[in-house]
Amino acid sequence: MEKTMKISDFSAYSGVPSDTIRYYERRGLLPAPARKPSNYRMYSKDDAAQVRFLHDLQSLGLSLHQLVTLLSICDEKKSLSLDDESFVDTILGDLEARQALSDRLETVLRELKAGEKCSDVAWKMFGERNAS
Repeated sequence: MEKTMKISDFSAYSGVPSDTIRYYERRGLLPAPARKPSNYRMYSKDDAAQVRFLHDLQSLGLSLHQLVTLLSICDEKKSLSLDDESFVDTILGDLEARQALSDRLETVLRELKAGEKCSDVAWKMFGERNAS
């Protein structure tokens, strides 16, 4: 696909801040973009999928180090090593813990919305009764 967007337009299209896009490029998470003779970075709509994917993974709590490692594992054409499996298992464990917390929060918020008192909701959320 033709690269027709400058970074400001690409940022608006992808929903990822320009500074974040530049940072991903410096860290090697994104390939160097095509450039115009004026040295402006140029992107296509297809480039947006990759930058959104990285940004979404980061919003799920993955660190940049984890992103770099995960991308390098994905680029390899061989089976996972024991270290790679351990790395993936660690991320899976973290995601499961976050999902459990998210599920608990969702339940508590639905109970709050259904009319439970805040002190009861706080007790369920944090395990202790707050004075009201």
